[in-house]
This record gives sequence, C-alpha cells and structure tokens, in this order.
Amino acid sequence: MTGDRHTGTAKAAFRLAFAGYVGTLVAGLVAIATTLTEPTRIAVTGAAAVGLLGGALVGIVLARRHRELPTHLGRSRLRRTALPVSATPFGVAVGAALLGWLELRIVVAALGVAVAVTGYVVMRLAETCYVDSLTDDKPAATWQWEPPGTPKLDAIVLATWLLLGAVNAVTADWLLSITWTGLALFWAATSLAEGRWRVGSLGDAPELRVHEAGLVEQRPYTRSLVRWSEISHVRLREDELVLDRGLFDVRFGRDQLADLEAARTEIERHRQSLGNGAPGTP
Repeated sequence: MTGDRHTGTAKAAFRLAFAGYVGTLVAGLVAIATTLTEPTRIAVTGAAAVGLLGGALVGIVLARRHRELPTHLGRSRLRRTALPVSATPFGVAVGAALLGWLELRIVVAALGVAVAVTGYVVMRLAETCYVDSLTDDKPAATWQWEPPGTPKLDAIVLATWLLLGAVNAVTADWLLSITWTGLALFWAATSLAEGRWRVGSLGDAPELRVHEAGLVEQRPYTRSLVRWSEISHVRLREDELVLDRGLFDVRFGRDQLADLEAARTEIERHRQSLGNGAPGTP
C-alpha cells in the first residue's frame, strides 16, 4: 500500500512538472522563431504566451495518455539528462543576442531558465517513478538516513543569489537579474530533490532500503537506485561506508547513517545472495 501511494504521488507530480516543461520549451522555441521574423516585444511576448499554454496542454495530454512515460524517461540516464540539457539552444540564442544577432534576449533567457529548472524537476521525478516500478517488493532491510548537506549554508547561497537578482533588477540589468534568479531557483530545486531541504513534514522520511533490485536512497521527494550489479565492493573506510561502482561511488558517513557496520553486513549479504561478486573488503 505504501509503495502504491509513493508511486501515485510521484506520477501526479510528474504530470504537473512535465506540463510545465513542455509548455516552457514550446514557448521558448516559439519566442526564438518570432524574434527572427517579427522582433517586437508585443509579438514575441504574445507568441510565447500562446506557446506556453498550448505546450502545457500538450504535456498534460501526453502524460495522461502515456501512463508509462515517466518510467520510460526514467529508465535511461541519457533520456533523463536530455531534459535539462534541452535548455542549451536558449543559451545559444542569448549569446547571439549579446553579439547583436538577435533581439529580445530577456524573454528568451527567462524561458531558457524555466526550461532548465522544469527539465531538472522532470528528470528527478522520472527517475523516482522508474525506481518505484522496480521496487514494489517489501524491503529486506531499512535504515534511517540523513541525506548529506548543509541546509543553513544552502539557504545563505540561495539568499545571496536572490539578493543579487533583486539588485540587478533595480538597476534594470535584466539579463543578469534573470541569471542570478535562475541560479537561485535551480539551487532550490536541487536542494529539495537531494533531500537537503524539506518543507515541513511533507514528503517521506529519508531512509535506505534494501530491495531485490538494489539499494534505494529514499529522500523526502525523490528516490534513486543503486543496482547490485553496479557495486564491485562494499567496504568501511574511516567512519564511512563506501559502495564502489567505478566513477560514481556511493558514500555514507556516520553522521548520515548511524550503524554503518550493520548496513555493510546486510548490503554485502544481499549482494552475495543474488550472486553479485566476491565479498567486499573491510
């Protein structure tokens, strides 16, 4: 029942985020096209507004009709990464505007920021939906876990970028204002997705869960999976549990996970029971 609730919540959030992503993407592309043909503020803004509404409706229809869309997108790292990277053309367009080749760079920049942020949110939610589809079994073991981060420092960084955005807005330097504000929004999105921030009691309690498919890192609003086949060794090193998996090692400090020894033993036992390699070295 809990797994169904998690999956339903993630898919509902995905549909909303996907509608926003498609809407801002279409609006941005329409705005760029309009600046090439009729570069007036009214024309570009109007075209972008129509594109935003139309794109959002298309996103809602696609997400509703293709219920496996989040799982499909979340299955591949390449597909997930392509979502926020799709903001690249907007960066190119802003660069062209700075060189005098394109007008109305402010609208394009703002929509580019929106595409990057919504694309990142969709990416993390798609990954969560995919993880949920693989881990509907009851976990063999769970541990309370504190995602790494420094919430106070994150808040200071966010406030600094928002302040810089406000200062530049006051001086009418809109491009810089959008840049700083965009960084602040992206920072807030990553802080929530990584579990460094939590809105009150909303969301799930952070924990690590051992499933047949792998080790799930459950954050308040997102989940990720480390497959057993990806892990070459499990070891303790200087008060840190390390799961070796090439360039992307997973590490848990004692301040994040209290009983490192028990976690190592259970993770290694589960790996061995599934036939994934030799025992980890201590």
